[in-house]
Amino acid sequence: MNTMQLLAQMEQWRDLVEPQLVLVTAAELLQSEAGDWSLLDKLAHLAAWDAEAVLALARVKQGGKPRYLNISPVETDKLNAQWLVENRGRPVERVLGDFQGVWRQLVRQVRGFAPADLEDTKRFPWLQGKSLVDFVDEWVLQHEREHLHALLPANA
Repeated sequence: MNTMQLLAQMEQWRDLVEPQLVLVTAAELLQSEAGDWSLLDKLAHLAAWDAEAVLALARVKQGGKPRYLNISPVETDKLNAQWLVENRGRPVERVLGDFQGVWRQLVRQVRGFAPADLEDTKRFPWLQGKSLVDFVDEWVLQHEREHLHALLPANA
């Protein structure tokens, strides 16, 4: 996938998700099965990880690397649990605002790179043969699809 394809997929993804979110009531956002996350919890979780992607890209521009790139599954679970506690009880509007605002920042970060830097699989050795396009696809798009697939119509 190249930069233009990534940006197109990002736009298409949110063009599917955003209209569905408008249809969900505040009560439905807060509803969850026993031991499961509510949709609002999932949106806060995704906003937190998307924010990390924004920070990761900013660090890359400054010669650094993402701080959570190679953390273990146990560390990931701890981080997810921490963010869940931090975000529970936040107003719906704030969580939705974060979810949408961080996305806009992410798109700006991606657009701020030269396509050659985003697409080069050798440019950043710590990506182990992957490109920044692959990084954003995996960290953001695939992650959001994993958590929000049930929100979308069956034919989407």
